[in-house]
Amino acid sequence: MGSFKEIIDKFKRGPSDIVALDITDTGVAAVRMRTGNEGVSVLAADILPPVQMPEDPADTSGPSLIEVPPHLAARHAALTIPGEDAIVKILNLPGQFDAEAEDKLTQNLGLDDPDAYRIAYKLIIEGHSRGESRLLAVAIPDDTSSAAVQTLSVGLPVPYSLEIAGLCALSAFLHGPGAEHAENSIGAMDFGENSSTFAIFNKGVLALIRRFNAGSNTILEKIQETLGVDKETAQGIMTDGAFDISQAVGDVLEPLVKQIMVSRDFVERREDCQVSKIYVSGGLVSSRDALDELKSSVGIDVESWDPFTNMTVLPDAIPEHITGKEWRFAAPVGAALAAFEER
Repeated sequence: MGSFKEIIDKFKRGPSDIVALDITDTGVAAVRMRTGNEGVSVLAADILPPVQMPEDPADTSGPSLIEVPPHLAARHAALTIPGEDAIVKILNLPGQFDAEAEDKLTQNLGLDDPDAYRIAYKLIIEGHSRGESRLLAVAIPDDTSSAAVQTLSVGLPVPYSLEIAGLCALSAFLHGPGAEHAENSIGAMDFGENSSTFAIFNKGVLALIRRFNAGSNTILEKIQETLGVDKETAQGIMTDGAFDISQAVGDVLEPLVKQIMVSRDFVERREDCQVSKIYVSGGLVSSRDALDELKSSVGIDVESWDPFTNMTVLPDAIPEHITGKEWRFAAPVGAALAAFEER
């Protein structure tokens, strides 16, 4: 007979039907998904109006509320946030990761005040006496997580999880291109609005992760500065390719590319592998010039991907006005998949 904890855990299985909500400055990308014997299905998706999150932790007025329409409504909600103030690290610890090592997690994360954070981790490689344990650890400030949860009103949907958008995009990636290249070494980059996440997987195992303080807004600001236009016009120029913006994009991407190249070389030497391709999600996908510039700079193939890959999309689940913007759903799709993994 299993332990009391094992018995309790059976009653704490994750939901089979969930709405995932990615909170950004330009809107809330929402997707309702379900899992069952026939796999994962997408029931509905849409982009909801943005919500205003307090910039000052001392602001007690709270954020505005996400209004979840009936076709997206589920009992549980998985929330994702940019998490620019969160700490994300891969930790390599000697030996087996046991209770003693778990107690030292806050020390390894370098937190001055651990009580001010919500901390979680995922074991990537289980070490043994002479090996190392590798884990991905995340610490989100309490103020940030509390503000995010408050975007949902009392009642349904009930908050089930809160995660960093860039990390959730990687979860979706592993369900799509990552699954198709499980025996290769490949990179994945999620280009958010104000920050980006870059990771390298070797044979399906996370080998490296880096976060950068640059995103699609950084490119838009550079276009505005270069061409003397407003943000809305810059957005149109970025997506329609009517102007050559390769120089502006190159200026923004140059420091990121340098870090990507250093990271790639480090992993290739340590893991004795060769990174063959980088898959990109997020705002960079909307600009062909940006993708071409990134591909030219890193010297290997770079391409976008559809986060709804390898799952059943119900008829009319994707409304016409978001067709072509599937890249916006990488984070919420990944959050829903992560919830399903707990079943």
